[in-house]
Amino acid sequence: MPNPAKSLPKNLDLIGNYCRLESLKEAVHGQDLWQFIGSKKDVWTYLMNGPWEKEDDFQNWLEDCQKNSSRTYYAVIDPKLNSALGILCLMDFNLDHASIEIGGIAFSKNLQKTTIASEAVYLLLKHAFEDLGFRRVQWKCNLNNEPSKKAALRFGFTYEGTFRQHMIIKGENRDTLFFSIIDSEWEKRKTVFDKWFDENNFDENGKQIKRLEDFRL
Repeated sequence: MPNPAKSLPKNLDLIGNYCRLESLKEAVHGQDLWQFIGSKKDVWTYLMNGPWEKEDDFQNWLEDCQKNSSRTYYAVIDPKLNSALGILCLMDFNLDHASIEIGGIAFSKNLQKTTIASEAVYLLLKHAFEDLGFRRVQWKCNLNNEPSKKAALRFGFTYEGTFRQHMIIKGENRDTLFFSIIDSEWEKRKTVFDKWFDENNFDENGKQIKRLEDFRL
């Protein structure tokens, strides 16, 4: 008999080797996030919100995110810059069925395709499976969002299917792809991440020697 998740996501900071995730606080992270993502159109193409023309409107939205009881938002911090370069969240959790989703990902260009971005997702996966006791972590994306599809597969999520005409976002149809990792797969996925994150897999300029996918071969 599977066990339900033991607890809801908590507002805890998560520390990695390359980044840290801090519970979103508009007063702390708002100015950085406005600078790096708030008005950047390309960041918000496939998201329900944004971009914003006025900083006040963006800061008000961050406050709403901070108070959202169904989502736990994190600011992604580059420790070298000590700046928040993007956000993501744990969302749509179901304690009875021990399922949760990683979503709401708004990463600046400074963050996209970086080790920091990969570790941010890894930290939430680890937190969901090991700290919170979830048995399924879900990833959803727009059919047209090629970077998100590639990221899901790169991180080791399994494609499950497509919900056609699933939503209407910003006046446009959205067909939604579903991906997941389940608890019985996590140890293998975690091992792959750990091997990729090893300092010996990066040269003196911080460039990867082997891709994350290569460790699954």
